[in-house]
Amino acid sequence: MYAMLTLDLEKKTEDEKRDRFYEILKDKNWIKLPKVTTTWIKKFKADADEMIVIALTKLSVQKAAKSAGVTSYNAVVHVGSLKPTSF
Repeated sequence: MYAMLTLDLEKKTEDEKRDRFYEILKDKNWIKLPKVTTTWIKKFKADADEMIVIALTKLSVQKAAKSAGVTSYNAVVHVGSLKPTSF
């Protein structure tokens, strides 16, 4: 099971906060997709419950935002059994 997260931080977010936010996601095993800005994936167990994956994704983003001092963001998550296709 994969979760794909697309994330936009407020445009005026300081680089230091943005970098810290991204480091926290990396520490939680999120992988930033190459060539696409602000899109991340994370692999979960194949039999993971979709609602739990969504809840864990929200929690990861909330923790990263709080730790980095980011107060405004927009996020979209999609959960599915196939790894997203990049092209």
